[in-house]
Amino acid sequence: MALVDIPIIIQISEEEKRIFEKFIKAQRSKHIRSSQEIVNEIFNNRPDLQKYIIENQSVSNMIESLRTEVWEEFLKDEVNFNAAVMKDLYKVLDTPKLMLDVLLEKNIVNKSGEELRESVKELCGEYAGRVFPYLYALSLSNTNSRRARAGKTFEAIIYKIYDLLGYKFDSQNRVGRKIFSDVGLGKKVDSVLPGINEFNKRRNKTIIGTMKTSLRERWQEVAEEIERTKIPEIHLLTVDEDISVSKAAEMGNHNIVIVAYSWIADSDKLKHAKNIVSFEEYFFEEIPGIIEYWKKND
Repeated sequence: MALVDIPIIIQISEEEKRIFEKFIKAQRSKHIRSSQEIVNEIFNNRPDLQKYIIENQSVSNMIESLRTEVWEEFLKDEVNFNAAVMKDLYKVLDTPKLMLDVLLEKNIVNKSGEELRESVKELCGEYAGRVFPYLYALSLSNTNSRRARAGKTFEAIIYKIYDLLGYKFDSQNRVGRKIFSDVGLGKKVDSVLPGINEFNKRRNKTIIGTMKTSLRERWQEVAEEIERTKIPEIHLLTVDEDISVSKAAEMGNHNIVIVAYSWIADSDKLKHAKNIVSFEEYFFEEIPGIIEYWKKND
């Protein structure tokens, strides 16, 4: 079989694109753990973390370090996922299979020893170059997955801390979006503490939360949610460290309470802002106050 028989692909056909996307999705589910799974594994392997949170009532540094640790675990999973996809590419798609068959015929047949090893090296390089459109599609898929991952990791960490501290809560992931929409809460609301039942009874004695890793202009979506639903306020949890005095004040005008790292909330420029609290204040002062109310009035 001659080298000229190798197809030159500059664009994946629609049929192969459909098959490849389905294959990527299946392999991603198989090889990449969810953020919540990774967070749970970290806490299961290190029971001292729960003790540290409760005894020291300190979470800002832990949230920051956990985000890094979970991200690194995700990247390890992604390496295994990429390898699995490329290893079996020729099994699911005809064009990469044809490319590999031709290259094997050209580089491997009737060779042995050092000559075979050198040919295998050349084959790997040429095959990778020729299937680049598939690599590019895989890269785009990974980019989209990574964009969503940061927010999911942050949510997973916060929800795990709720559980460790024994705080009852309802989230859209836990009870479903319909239950939230039935009481008028949109998709911008991530959770309600202690829960939807309490929200129905007395909404101003619940904590309505949303989480955003970066504020930028996206906090305005939260302001629109407050206006639409007429809820008293929303706690916006964020790991964004670029919060200006003017932005904090503008968010305060829309009844948004910012929950941030302690070194941001307690910084000289923001410590006098009325609508910004640290994660420590949020977890160990504000939530317990709400929980205590429902213990007395439920």
